[in-house]
Amino acid sequence: MYRIFDLSIVAMVVVFFAGYVFIHSNLVGIERPFPVSKELEEFWEAFSWMIFAALVVDVGLKYRKINDPKLFLKKHWLDIVMLLLIPVFAGFKVAKLSINLVKSLKMTKSGFKVIHSAKKIQKT
Repeated sequence: MYRIFDLSIVAMVVVFFAGYVFIHSNLVGIERPFPVSKELEEFWEAFSWMIFAALVVDVGLKYRKINDPKLFLKKHWLDIVMLLLIPVFAGFKVAKLSINLVKSLKMTKSGFKVIHSAKKIQKT
């Protein structure tokens, strides 16, 4: 039973990373073959956190089975890496939003500078 749970998590993680690259292809420099709807992006966000929760349970069960931190890290390092990558990829999405926000703020700042310069020129 545990083996089926473990294999299903691996399959979900593979689907997650493939889908992540497709949905957020602009982060890796690839063009999307077809547009992605907002609903699919929202589903993918929820799906990523469901996988994260399943990985937390999986890693917890594996640790409870071994109950030795050094042996656990030696034997299940890949599970720990997969567990840590989900929040990292979520962080990329936050970083992308932050970059877009900074760009729009810079554009706004440039616009205000142009308007301010135009007002100075108009006064003289």
